[in-house]
Amino acid sequence: MYKYRVARSKMVAIYMRMLGYTVTLAMHVINTYVMTSFLQGPVMEDPNIRTFTAMYKRFFTVWTTFLQIFVASLGLTSDYLTLKYSNKEEPHWLTVMRSMKNRLFAAVLWPTVFLTSTLFWTLYHYDRSLIYPTFADKILSSGTNHVLHTAVIPLVVWEVVFQPRSVPTNHTINVSMLSVYMLTYLCVMYYTYVEKGIWMYSIFGIAYDTNICFPLIIAFIGVMLYVYYHMQWFLTQIVWEPQAKIKI
Repeated sequence: MYKYRVARSKMVAIYMRMLGYTVTLAMHVINTYVMTSFLQGPVMEDPNIRTFTAMYKRFFTVWTTFLQIFVASLGLTSDYLTLKYSNKEEPHWLTVMRSMKNRLFAAVLWPTVFLTSTLFWTLYHYDRSLIYPTFADKILSSGTNHVLHTAVIPLVVWEVVFQPRSVPTNHTINVSMLSVYMLTYLCVMYYTYVEKGIWMYSIFGIAYDTNICFPLIIAFIGVMLYVYYHMQWFLTQIVWEPQAKIKI
């Protein structure tokens, strides 16, 4: 009876995760279609809009969105195949795929989603010009903003709630991946400034004109990422009660 309940709980978790991945993919696909529909007609005569759309792949929010889509795709595929191979031996590549998804989620997706949401809305309500210019309202609706910066939070929490895992004994690999990811983005952001003479976000342009504010902001963001990274393991302990810490 006990084994039956355990097996049933695992199946429920798989189906709930697949639901979360499906919602994630559907949400971003529909939102992308809606955003694209605004990028036509007279609005594209605005030079600010043209510059904004030409660089959209360099915005951190877009990086986070693409990463969430990729992780959700890996998760949906691996869970579907897990069900398919439930009564036979699981191939090694499926284990690798699942491990890749878990690693990307823990090391990069979780902390960057929380950074994207909290930093955006904090600056938006303090002084929106620091993070989100007014002309962007012509192509990005309030609903789109909430999809990109609000709805992403419950979706990653959903993953932690339904993905069995334990707190790793060593965070070196995860933190290294996160550091490389962020350093790569900083390089892209600075390259954009060198190439086009503009900053992706106004707050960095203002800070760059000082000798101390710019590195302080970068350091503060790094601390936020580190805090958010470890926050997931606190939630993991609450949900999964992992007394024995193992590497993931």
